Amino acid sequence: MYGINPFLLLVLPLIFQIIFGRKFRYETIKLSFFKVSIISFLSQILLSCLAFQILSHNLRSNSNGQIHCGMPLLGLILVEFIFIIILIVTIVAQYFIRRHYNRNTK
Repeated sequence: MYGINPFLLLVLPLIFQIIFGRKFRYETIKLSFFKVSIISFLSQILLSCLAFQILSHNLRSNSNGQIHCGMPLLGLILVEFIFIIILIVTIVAQYFIRRHYNRNTK
């Protein structure tokens, strides 16, 4: 499990939101848009914590139990915040696209 790239875990909720957020345009899934957005947002937070733990474990195992430099952890935290912002922007954009699509079909 510790062979997983921690940065890959940060991208998974965004991919989930993009795939399932697009399906709402055609109404092909049973979950509501709100539920999919909450699932992707919470999984982003949980997977960010997991990625932090994995990176911390990898750094400790490479340096005999002590982390000599915390810059990779700081970089991961910054990337986590960037992906959370990208996810929020994606959710808002999909919401407005869906709202515009629903107005035009009625």
